[in-house]
Amino acid sequence: MAGRGWSGLGWPARWWARQSLRARLTLLATALFSLAVATGAVLLLVLQRYALVRVLDSSAQKTASDIARQFRSGKNPTSVLPTTGGITAVQVVNAQDVVIAASPGADRTTPVLDARQLREARKGARLDIDSTTSDARLRVLAQNVGGKTVLVVSDISRVDDSLRILGRAALIGGPIAVLLMGLATYAVVALTLRPVAALRHGAADITAAGLADQRLPVPGAHDEIHRLAVTLNAMLDRIDAATARQRTFIGDAAHELRSPLASLRVQLEVAQRMGPASDWSGVVDDVMLDVERLNRLVEDLLALARMDEARSPRREPVRLDDLVSTVVDGYEHARVPVHASVDHDVTVQGDPDGLHRVLINLLDNAVRYADTEVAVEVRLGNLAGRRVVRLSVADDGPGIAPAERERVFDRFYRIEEARDRETGGTGLGLPIVRDLVRAHGGSVRLTDRASGQRGLLALVVLPADAA
Repeated sequence: MAGRGWSGLGWPARWWARQSLRARLTLLATALFSLAVATGAVLLLVLQRYALVRVLDSSAQKTASDIARQFRSGKNPTSVLPTTGGITAVQVVNAQDVVIAASPGADRTTPVLDARQLREARKGARLDIDSTTSDARLRVLAQNVGGKTVLVVSDISRVDDSLRILGRAALIGGPIAVLLMGLATYAVVALTLRPVAALRHGAADITAAGLADQRLPVPGAHDEIHRLAVTLNAMLDRIDAATARQRTFIGDAAHELRSPLASLRVQLEVAQRMGPASDWSGVVDDVMLDVERLNRLVEDLLALARMDEARSPRREPVRLDDLVSTVVDGYEHARVPVHASVDHDVTVQGDPDGLHRVLINLLDNAVRYADTEVAVEVRLGNLAGRRVVRLSVADDGPGIAPAERERVFDRFYRIEEARDRETGGTGLGLPIVRDLVRAHGGSVRLTDRASGQRGLLALVVLPADAA
């Protein structure tokens, strides 16, 4: 998609897309710096000229004011002198545009401005003109006094010379600064992207050799790349763990499926060799047992696969007391009696099908190993300041040693003595219970029954519905 998007643009965009990140950052930073240098140079020249011209105007204004003061006092000198530095000439003209006074060296016959320019100057305009005797540029400022006009002439070419020198310095120094900036940017970007290159090489090594004992290098600087490497390594750890669990799960599932399939094949082969004389009713019964084992195993595998794929269970109010009563009624003809004692109006937020499977798995497990009875209780309570529901399923069977009670929640784990493949289940019932309960925000654990009682107690704690 990205390639087709770039190809639809002109060649500059395609050329830009082919450049490395280092080249792009260097070119972009250099271009922005060049723009900043050019803008700064132009602003500097403009402001410098403004400041120099303002100094000239200030000096000319002071001279004009001093000479105008002489004429106001009644003195009518024919020769006037500039009172500030930087003044080229001074002329005083009357209303008929005749020069009546001038500074030494100034023209005493012809005004420096023509008639049109004098009219503009008398209105307050400051004029820039070319000198008639040299190549200099002159700036003329006028001040009116009693029908006379004082013209103060300054040489503005010195300002232009200063700006010309400054502009040449900018033309020489600017490219040098841009070049140094480009080289520095390239070096800094290369140094900054070195950890990224290391991450790329590490990713290539992982792609070639696999995740086992392979992780991305973490740079020493605690910057964004360091945090990225740490995050990616954490992600790789999770992927590695998930892959290992998947391999283990597939291996265990294949092993579990092999046993009933092998039994089915042996029974059918024996029956085939015996021929018509074989007891087909007995063979069918034995085959049905293995088929039932296969069916339970496949259902449990599908349940685990759905839970691994699902992000969160469905949420709706579930009357746990009604659910327990309904499920217990289905065990009326079980090998041992199943009794229920529940609090009324016990509601939790969750998936009815998931909670139903939790209860079925716990009851199947308890009924399978109980000697005389199974007891189910549902109680409301408090835990750490919040309302909870405690669901317990107790049997009076052989129980489980404390050291084994956590391991039975591992997939396909069985206790070798009493709970084996023949008398036990698929080894997935309790792991399914644990995953479903955790998905509902609860917990499950196996404990001893009350003091003096034989057997095992499975205790599930779920958050009670706030309503």
